[in-house]
Amino acid sequence: MKKKTTLQDISQVLGISVTAVSKALRGHKSISAETKRLVLETAKKLDYKGQPINALEEKTYKGKVYIIVDQRVQADPYTISACFTMDTVLKSHGLEVILSGIQISEPYDRTVAKIRDDNPAAIVLFGRFSEKMAEEFRGNGTPIITLDNDYPYFPVDSVLPNDYYGTFLAVRHFVQAGHTKIGFIGDNRMSSTFRTRYHGFCDALEHWGLENRPEYIYDARLVDSFGEIQFNAFLDKLDYDRLPTAFFCANDPIAIVLNNHLNARGIRTPDAVSIIGFDNIEACEWQSPPLTSVNYPREHVALRAVELLLWRLDNKEAPCNKILIQPKLTVRQSVAPPKKISGK
Repeated sequence: MKKKTTLQDISQVLGISVTAVSKALRGHKSISAETKRLVLETAKKLDYKGQPINALEEKTYKGKVYIIVDQRVQADPYTISACFTMDTVLKSHGLEVILSGIQISEPYDRTVAKIRDDNPAAIVLFGRFSEKMAEEFRGNGTPIITLDNDYPYFPVDSVLPNDYYGTFLAVRHFVQAGHTKIGFIGDNRMSSTFRTRYHGFCDALEHWGLENRPEYIYDARLVDSFGEIQFNAFLDKLDYDRLPTAFFCANDPIAIVLNNHLNARGIRTPDAVSIIGFDNIEACEWQSPPLTSVNYPREHVALRAVELLLWRLDNKEAPCNKILIQPKLTVRQSVAPPKKISGK
């Protein structure tokens, strides 16, 4: 199957930023006529199927767009990058952008009421906010776009990485290295994202004819009674006498905790146990060894969310959309062919 052309592909061919490509495709007045021509020609040559390539006039809107972010990750470099991308493009369309951090573990009724009273044109929920919160925001008919989350019974537009596919990439990498005893660490109650990654893991094992052994599955409870996430909550449940030769972790913080803990016990990564995480956060590069991880294409997710939001403003009665972005595996040094565990 032919790889789908992205804004990033066009930007790499022309040597300009993704934001500039996006603006050129929309006919933004800040982009020169020559650049617009080059971008449109390149998009057609690459058979780009994303945002419309025939729009030569920049459409503007009025109103405010609230980007609601989980306060715990608001200062994360990837969150900042994604929010900056959305802010830049939305402002180019005449929309006022307001970034608001919300602490999920604390009451948010007043914050929700304040934002609703401001009568925003649209709301972007960036993170794993509850369905109840989304319903309250939607109460006055405000369009909602969710990033990195999905609600099974609540109709909203969403853009997120294809977690199921990403997990297949991880398991395939283990299989190609010779692993047959592969474990999973996550928390299926914490989010739909983690559940999808777990289901992908189970199906990937079946796809490659591997046994899904219960003793290798750690479905931990990572959220404490105060609503805080404790990524080390699984450590006291590890059975060091029956470790698999490889672990797929539902996200990178889990992978980092596991890597540091096993190495501290003399169980070396990847000599004794191979590890792959998910999200490809910056800290993966600085681990010992650097961790292989499924890359979360945050900026591309942000751009598609903006495209979807602008489309929704013009098509308020249309059915909701769920857009899945294909991730890639970032290979580093935490996976090797399986060897016998030499320490406990």
